[in-house]
Amino acid sequence: MAAKQGARVRQRVAVRGGFVARGWLGSCVRSPRVRVRQEPSRKLSRRSRKEETSRRVVVHGLSSDEIDDLLVFQEPEEEEAKGECYGCGAHLQTRSEKAAGYVKRETYEAKKKHRQLNQILCSRCHLLCNGKMVPGIEDWGTRLIRGGQEEAGPSGSGGDFERESLLTPDELRRQLLGLKSKRSLVLHLVDLTDIQGTFLRNIRDLVSKNPVMIIGTKMDLLPKGSNVKDVADWLHQYIEDKGLNPISVVLCSSKSRFGIRQTASLMKKNRKGRDVMVIGAANVGKSAFIRSLLNEMSSMKSANYDVGAAQIRHKPVESDMPGTTLGIIPLRAFERGGVLFDTPGLHLEHRLIHMMLPSEVKSVLPRRPLSPYIAKTPASILFESKLVEQQERGERMSGVGDAEEDGGATPTGYEEDLLDDLLENPGAVEGASATYLWGDVARLDVLSCPMSTHLVFCGSKAMRITAQPLVKDAEEEEKEEETVNLWGDAATTDDSAEADVGEDLGGLTVPLLKERLRDAGLKVGGRKDELIERLLQHEASVSPSRTTDGKEDASLSSDGESSEHGLVSVRARGGLTMTKELVIQTPGYSGNAIQPIVDICISGVPGWITVYAKSSDEPIRCRVYTPRGIQTFLREPFPIDVIEY
Repeated sequence: MAAKQGARVRQRVAVRGGFVARGWLGSCVRSPRVRVRQEPSRKLSRRSRKEETSRRVVVHGLSSDEIDDLLVFQEPEEEEAKGECYGCGAHLQTRSEKAAGYVKRETYEAKKKHRQLNQILCSRCHLLCNGKMVPGIEDWGTRLIRGGQEEAGPSGSGGDFERESLLTPDELRRQLLGLKSKRSLVLHLVDLTDIQGTFLRNIRDLVSKNPVMIIGTKMDLLPKGSNVKDVADWLHQYIEDKGLNPISVVLCSSKSRFGIRQTASLMKKNRKGRDVMVIGAANVGKSAFIRSLLNEMSSMKSANYDVGAAQIRHKPVESDMPGTTLGIIPLRAFERGGVLFDTPGLHLEHRLIHMMLPSEVKSVLPRRPLSPYIAKTPASILFESKLVEQQERGERMSGVGDAEEDGGATPTGYEEDLLDDLLENPGAVEGASATYLWGDVARLDVLSCPMSTHLVFCGSKAMRITAQPLVKDAEEEEKEEETVNLWGDAATTDDSAEADVGEDLGGLTVPLLKERLRDAGLKVGGRKDELIERLLQHEASVSPSRTTDGKEDASLSSDGESSEHGLVSVRARGGLTMTKELVIQTPGYSGNAIQPIVDICISGVPGWITVYAKSSDEPIRCRVYTPRGIQTFLREPFPIDVIEY
């Protein structure tokens, strides 16, 4: 008995930080003020042992109430959630509703009990599936809307999120570096509407020496009549010029499933037991491509049927929001081994969509095939400006009243003489020039060019094109004491601005007024004063809101959207600035036909501008204005036929 008592270890409490114990072997709770001191028990007499047992807890410097508070049982800390969201790959969590990967605690516990953690979709993915634009990556657009969130942060439209929980582009890139050592077949997705902005020039830094297949996505958005073989050959040549030798180039559409069967067949042929890694820039369509690929491999009617793909019930989520996927999603789509990896999209800062508000990104993305638009030529703008100058000098054309009655269809003798003079003596004038505004996110100034120059804007119909006489530089404007706003429209600071606009419209001919009405989708019938009044009402309805001092208000509206594409985000970045000055030489063509010379591409803008002209010794000089940090590229003309040669 004495030996057992000697071997017993007695716990005594001391106020020195650490633990506090109740009884000899009682339950312990953590406290910053007390700790347990363990020491071997000495031999005690029956009386001493009785006194020691009655006390049990010896605390120095604490009252009995404080001891009771310390000894109250405390709930254990909430266990950290495990697993990832199958829709976006974000780590599951049950703490913050405004962070990616959030799921209700009861939902998580129920799935965990039934071992179904791989079947959980986070709340952010639920919003994305319902058309909401909830960011997950920190970029310029999220920082911009975060700055105005305290005043107007629309829930589910980009303002209802925690900035601290957003991932950075560098964190996404580090996730991909972990796949560099894997033996895999790489499917590099390139957006056919924004090839220069989505092609990864340093792809070898991410995939090492693994074989690469180039997949051109969004084939359904190319202009109608595009030849698949010509586009594939053009893309293959472009990729090789950039120093990458792909094993194959395939064009496909996840929406119409065009080319998906051919892509699955080539992937199956070149995989050779390796994993498959799908990579690309943000918003290039990786998740949509994987969903279409799995649907093809799950169909028993397809020659590419695989049991592994058919067993996948929960597929990645697709949305218009750049950065939908936040983590690497492994999909066991191959029965004989191997994993299909859906990876986060790389955020390239030189793309326009990464500096726009989420609502603006959704509105600027095309839903239908790109539509080529032949803009008014610089020569015709020069001709019209000469007519207006002549009218301002008081030299009215003969038969103006007759022109107004029949819509101005019959050119007057003066117009014919002026046109003949411009065509016969092009050196007698300063040269054809014009300013083009493209969707309020880009501006092209043609400083001088041959009279045969044409510009074809191939883009979304929502990106409105406006042509006007060349806007002068800021230095020249200061000398003439004029002000020009960000978009190149003449702005006045006095109270007679509306009257000046009316006078400018009054100086235009009836055909020009009707052309403006057609561009705006308005009725073109009526007399000249009625046409002017209709245009004034339309311009007043679409003009940006102004503050009391006459300046345009660039703050966020209650719904986070602006009346123009990119207007708020572009102004917050400092407006449009000159990013590139171009001198384009027209090559010597045989014959006298108009030929495509070069494409001008703006990173992140779906579409491009094709420059057409006849062979001439005179170069085409122009300047490109974009938001700060957005890159401009030149490339060989895309193989589409717009102007018959």
